Amino acid sequence: MKSLITPAATVTGAAVGSIGGPVGAGLGAGAAYAGAEIWTLDDENKKLVTAITTGDVKGIVAAQMKSQEGRINEVAGSIWNTLKIAALVVLGIMCIPLFITRSNSKKINAICEETKNGKPKKALGKSK
Repeated sequence: MKSLITPAATVTGAAVGSIGGPVGAGLGAGAAYAGAEIWTLDDENKKLVTAITTGDVKGIVAAQMKSQEGRINEVAGSIWNTLKIAALVVLGIMCIPLFITRSNSKKINAICEETKNGKPKKALGKSK
């Protein structure tokens, strides 16, 4: 229907302009044609703007999300690496008292065995 606007406006302009004679018909047709073209171009421009803003923006957003997805995965990977290192450090710190206790336990057991047998090698406490 929009494609018929320009010819219809031209014919109508020529008909109205023909009241003033052949020159008026020409001027009326030209003015109506120009107005119809401007109106149709305005409508086409709206469609173009709509196509650009909806279609291209979706494409741009999709492309940006793909680049951001790589960045998000990179950040998540570095967070996981940091958590793994922190877990190993905590495990190491928690193991230190276990080894110290085991070492002291062996020494204490050795002392208890000596005193149980009645042969203390070293006296506990101050020596006089």
